[in-house]
Amino acid sequence: MKRTGVVFVLFLFVWFHGFGAGDFTVAGGRAAGMGFSAVALSDGWSVFNNQAGIAWQNRPGAGFYFENRFLLKELSFKAMYLLLPVKSGAFGLSVHQFGFTLYNEFSAGLVYARAFGRHFAAGIGLDWLRIHLAEQYGTRNLVTFEIGLQYRTLKSLSLGAHIYSPWPVRISGTFKENIPTLICFGASWNGLKNLVVALDLEKSIQQKPALKGGLEYHLANPLYIRIGMVTDPMEFTFGIGIESGKIRFNISSGYNWVLGYSPQADLVILFK
Repeated sequence: MKRTGVVFVLFLFVWFHGFGAGDFTVAGGRAAGMGFSAVALSDGWSVFNNQAGIAWQNRPGAGFYFENRFLLKELSFKAMYLLLPVKSGAFGLSVHQFGFTLYNEFSAGLVYARAFGRHFAAGIGLDWLRIHLAEQYGTRNLVTFEIGLQYRTLKSLSLGAHIYSPWPVRISGTFKENIPTLICFGASWNGLKNLVVALDLEKSIQQKPALKGGLEYHLANPLYIRIGMVTDPMEFTFGIGIESGKIRFNISSGYNWVLGYSPQADLVILFK
């Protein structure tokens, strides 16, 4: 019981000083290794990170992700997606779970995205969120949505924008608290051979702006290496990825000077 209380206090600290910037909403080992910069990238994890990104994907697949925040199982984040490209665009399904007994959340989302020509794509996601807080606060079931845009200006440059919960959705009448609206703009550039550079600027209604950035270098088949950084709070990230046939495997970790390491891993399986 003593450990649970300590973890709950730590959870509150992390919530207001770390998760307030929305880091836990970003999924996927690739993005995690690159400082959680993902809004201008396009892969299966765009189902979570920027729905427009799945419009460029032409292979169905599934992904599984796990993050152990600060090496505490009570702060673990689990996510999975299913991706199905179709003639008129792409559909995605997302599921995530976060937390422990005193506080936990579960969400499921349905996503659709479509490319309009060779340069522009748009996507939208409808999310159901279940939040449970112990004692008298109970459980709330909420519905919100998110919108994503991507624009490929050149062969090597992509711009992205993503907004989560643009319309206020009340979590608790007692504290007059809403689901935080999160706005993110980003760019990715792959103008040099084997190198991808990504940069995001993220702003939550309740937090100061956070800058996220990272590099990915294709060292040799099938190996990728990644580094990144996040501000507010300051966190450094690193990771590696392996792509072999229909399998993608990524491991990464963040490091905060005060709270330590947060390892992540994902597995992606392509169906054709």
